[in-house]
Amino acid sequence: MDWVKFVGSAVVGLVAMMTSVEINTDPWVVIAVISTLVGYCAKTYLAFQENMASYQNLVTQSMYDKQLDSGRGTLLHLCDDVIQQEVKEVILSYFILMEQGRPITREELDRRCEELLRDDFGEDCNFEIDDAIQKLEKLGIVTRDSSGRYSGVHLERANEIIGPTTEELVMKVKHSNTQTARKA
Repeated sequence: MDWVKFVGSAVVGLVAMMTSVEINTDPWVVIAVISTLVGYCAKTYLAFQENMASYQNLVTQSMYDKQLDSGRGTLLHLCDDVIQQEVKEVILSYFILMEQGRPITREELDRRCEELLRDDFGEDCNFEIDDAIQKLEKLGIVTRDSSGRYSGVHLERANEIIGPTTEELVMKVKHSNTQTARKA
């Protein structure tokens, strides 16, 4: 893009100069116009070179950081990504069950999850519903009726079943420590 800007500026400047300069024009005017054009071209070229150097520095720094974080760091990052993906599957499945408001089959739940991902995020995928249902059942926030249809428990009840998160427990301890410090 910078090269297009550079070449375009030079061409437009030369064309403008040629069409506006008459044969009787003062030579100092011609020199001023040409020097302005050369100065602008030099500025554009140097800005391009600076952008290129900055980009190369960014790539080099990124590669260096990734090289330092090999082995254990890479494995931990991968594990974290897998855990996040598992949690997202469970949340999406529970959301669909809550949104339906009625028991639905495993196939319908799978289809609805895939539709949501396609319609809202533009991603076509084969949603692994069995794993998500298994986790929801293990948590106790989804039930299956005698005909094999699933429904989610009410949100407040699900929150009671799951219990407080680690973050909520930490905030509770901080709050109680603050209260204790104020009383003292």
